[in-house]
Amino acid sequence: MIVNKRANDWHSQLTLGFINRQQTTQLTQRQHTGALRVQRALYPEPQYPEPQNDEFSTLSTKQTGICHVMVLYPPAGIATGDHLKINIDLSDNTHALLTTTGAGKWYGRGSDRNQESDNLNNQSKHNSNYASQKVQINLDKHARCEWLPQESIVYNQAYLQAQTQFDLAENSSLLTWDIVVFGRQAYQEKFVQGQYHNQLRIYREGKLIVYEQVNQSADSRWFVSPLAMNNKHVMGTFWAVPANATLDLAEMVKQLRAYIDENLNELGVYCTHTPHAICIRYLGDDVASCFSAFSQLRHLLREQWWQLAEHNPRIWAT
Repeated sequence: MIVNKRANDWHSQLTLGFINRQQTTQLTQRQHTGALRVQRALYPEPQYPEPQNDEFSTLSTKQTGICHVMVLYPPAGIATGDHLKINIDLSDNTHALLTTTGAGKWYGRGSDRNQESDNLNNQSKHNSNYASQKVQINLDKHARCEWLPQESIVYNQAYLQAQTQFDLAENSSLLTWDIVVFGRQAYQEKFVQGQYHNQLRIYREGKLIVYEQVNQSADSRWFVSPLAMNNKHVMGTFWAVPANATLDLAEMVKQLRAYIDENLNELGVYCTHTPHAICIRYLGDDVASCFSAFSQLRHLLREQWWQLAEHNPRIWAT
């Protein structure tokens, strides 16, 4: 139930469902309320020889059948009081790539909302004092999801909560990144007032395998500490979860690190892994470099894990 709703608040929800038909992933469910929308499904990926050693190749989506979907939010940014929910279901053997049409924006409060932040966790009382986005993506068996939004810009005086959760079934796989810019660099703006709360959960067969949370006020030492943001303005995190839950990730990390050392050595990109997933991080001040680095490393992962030819969504080049 939505409480304390103001006349200028936006409450939007988007529900998408994908199924596999003859090795082509099709967007068969599309429902929305409010301003959230998707453009029509696209199939821009090149023809590529089917993998010979993939035991699911006769069932899985072929490369030309990978479904690309662009999520857009016509108001152009998420303002205080806006609450967005995105729910996505990928059925067996589907492969969907979802991205955004441009940079996301978390707007700051207006001049009448410059008071100090209330407790953001008391949602029933302060629902209109912050903005939120909740993303829930469910992957059935052998499904592949690429949730790759373009960067999010956090304006000064923004108070936000972002929650993303993935529920993976057996042999499903995931590539997902989150790139955040604090302050509008073009205006020399810094994030000096507000609250940044971002949470990520990834489950495999109901077991939590990745959990990350940042919940910091703009005046926190987290933004200046050498152990955290170190006075940088761009932070990127890229998680990759393979289909084989028992796969030894050390060899893939070795390849990624070799590529970073040879091609991305000056960019502040680092790669490590947990028992269940690979994590790539960027910390710096150049969002274009972060996006380029993640895109290049994505190609390596897609080639090694899915035997796919290199391809980027065209919208990333605009």
